Amino acid sequence: MRRKNKAKKIKIRRSVRIAYIAILLIIMVLSLFILQCSFNSEKNKAFTKTNIYEYNNKYLYSYDVNMLDNAYIDKESVPDKDVYVTDLMNTVDINMTYVYEANQSSDIEYNYQIIGNLEATYSRDGEEQKVWKKTDVIVPTKDLSVTSDKAEINENFELNMNDKIQMVKDFQQELGIQVQTKYTVLLEITTKTNILGQDVINTYSPDLVFDITSKTTTISTTVENTAKPQIVTKMVQTENEFSQIKVIFGSIMFVVALVVLIILLLKTRNNNVVRNEYKIELNKILKGCDEKIVEVNSRIDTSGQGLVDVREFDEILKVSEELFKPILYWNNDKEEESWFCVLGNNMVYRYILKR
Repeated sequence: MRRKNKAKKIKIRRSVRIAYIAILLIIMVLSLFILQCSFNSEKNKAFTKTNIYEYNNKYLYSYDVNMLDNAYIDKESVPDKDVYVTDLMNTVDINMTYVYEANQSSDIEYNYQIIGNLEATYSRDGEEQKVWKKTDVIVPTKDLSVTSDKAEINENFELNMNDKIQMVKDFQQELGIQVQTKYTVLLEITTKTNILGQDVINTYSPDLVFDITSKTTTISTTVENTAKPQIVTKMVQTENEFSQIKVIFGSIMFVVALVVLIILLLKTRNNNVVRNEYKIELNKILKGCDEKIVEVNSRIDTSGQGLVDVREFDEILKVSEELFKPILYWNNDKEEESWFCVLGNNMVYRYILKR
């Protein structure tokens, strides 16, 4: 049987092969450094403000004013439903409706109460000074919860405005002071939910204001029926796109360098070329002194003449110039030996170049 020949390895000059290996190792180390930075450094993480929740507050109210018995006005004959004769007002039937509306379902906890604030202010030197405040609890605190995208409150109650108006009159009559008065019905609401680990707490206080200072009473609110939507944001940590590119690039660079290194180690070998100083020096001499050198075919005969061996080629060159003689050159390729001789005055001046 014929033996299978091993695949021949490609010969590469040793210095070149070492340089290739060094470059590939540097690339692999660099790619590992890039990967380490991409995985471990917090700088490769980006924080983006993301909308995680949106909600709004909706408030509606309605009321029905009941007038005291009188010969002039009943509630059906009031032309403007927001203006009433103060002394003829008796009770007011009020409905307050609130809706908390979100863009997603969650566990919502909420509580509310309805209070009434009777406030009196006195004007002194153009400055309004609060002189009296009385608070009534109309609807005590209620705690509720729901799992939904919506929470609702709907309360109906009766308000005795005649008592409030009479209280103001008594205050002014007994103390002899004219004050500006208003009665504010306040629906105080607090909602709470949790979105992605972040508490979302909302407080909202819509009102209904009765201005009972003058002979006529106006009824209004200081809030819009639908408040501006509230957007809840969170700084979300996301992987930087540039970091992803570095991971991909570093991985590809490492794998390619590793594969090439393995191929280089398995498929190539050093071409051990020995530097031939003899050849280098010979070529240098022949190129530098081409016009002064005459090549001969046989070894120069030195018998019967004086022989002087010199150490350096430069000395033969000086003798040639002084004697105006050519330099005879004989080369033995097999032995790697060359003679350079100058003949003159029965003397042979010789320089021998050997390996």
